[in-house]
Amino acid sequence: MVGRRLRELREKNGLIQKDIANLLSVTTSAYGYYEQGKNDIDTNTLIFLSDYYNVSTDYMLGRTDIPVPIETFLQDKQVDEKLNDLIEEISNSKNLKFNNKQMNTQTRNFLIKMITNTCDIAGEINSIVSDNSKKK
Repeated sequence: MVGRRLRELREKNGLIQKDIANLLSVTTSAYGYYEQGKNDIDTNTLIFLSDYYNVSTDYMLGRTDIPVPIETFLQDKQVDEKLNDLIEEISNSKNLKFNNKQMNTQTRNFLIKMITNTCDIAGEINSIVSDNSKKK
């Protein structure tokens, strides 16, 4: 599985084996053996390439089909909390500016409503996509 994922990621990024071999300071044949599954990739190289391609090592190993590293996933999970913090900040701050002008109450309320509605819509879309992926 590692070899297949290495090749898939390399090709997806428009690279040739020589590019990755140079990056790893190995011969093109040595890298090619990783992709062919003739040689096992060492842990440090696996981690390096996972970071390079911004995918998880579990994805590289074939333990998941979700390429996103857990750190990114966890950061993304917090988007709703960050937006709620922003809404609270807009609600509580009296000296906000928009386009270098003092923000009036009407603009502030409109902005809060817009962010709230966007969060609601994103949540609904996320639920639909999750439900659909569970059905597959």
